[in-house]
Amino acid sequence: MSCFDSPSPIGLPKECSKAPGGESMTALRAPGRPKDLEKRGAILDAAQALFAERGIDGAPIEAIAARSGVSKVTVYGHFGDKASIFEALVARENGRFTERLAAVTQREGAMLDRLTQLGETVISMMLEPCHVALDRIVALEAQRNPEAGRRFFDNGPGLLLAHMQAVLSDGQARGEIGPGDTSVMAQDLMSLWFGFLAIQQRFCGGCMPTEDALRTRVNHAVGVLLRANPPV
Repeated sequence: MSCFDSPSPIGLPKECSKAPGGESMTALRAPGRPKDLEKRGAILDAAQALFAERGIDGAPIEAIAARSGVSKVTVYGHFGDKASIFEALVARENGRFTERLAAVTQREGAMLDRLTQLGETVISMMLEPCHVALDRIVALEAQRNPEAGRRFFDNGPGLLLAHMQAVLSDGQARGEIGPGDTSVMAQDLMSLWFGFLAIQQRFCGGCMPTEDALRTRVNHAVGVLLRANPPV
């Protein structure tokens, strides 16, 4: 099995703390002076990297402070403990995902075009190193903190599922796709989008599909769904 040809992720932000428009996600959500916001963002970026490398238990506050370039007192001043840092990481990524999703789901048009654009946007984001790293952290931490895992799911995959159901329901009303349970259809489509790609990403490290490969994958999956549920 070989990695993808693309050397870098599609649309990968330069920093995990950047929103789609380039604004700091921390600055959009946290009070304080600009310098404080920069430190907060640096602490979160450092913690996210260390948690992914060592696990939450294996990343002491001292290591987070050293990597973020601030003092241990500053870390405690912003967050108090590692549990608060983890919660802030989940909230930040959920906010980034919600903004990216809203940018493509508020548009109107043919169901095929909307699903295609939605698939390309969501797959590229969910395979970005920032998201993959936090996904791994949450998967481990959810065993001890199910509530945090549930929030991450509800504001990530769960939110995506709801948006896809809405698009499919609109398509049914327009006669673009046959009758059926839109929840099942959305789950089927998500499985086609992410199934083997997720397995490949797990063993391939940071490899990402090219834009053409991603678009082909999304179109193929949507086509399979339409053939399985043809308009009446």
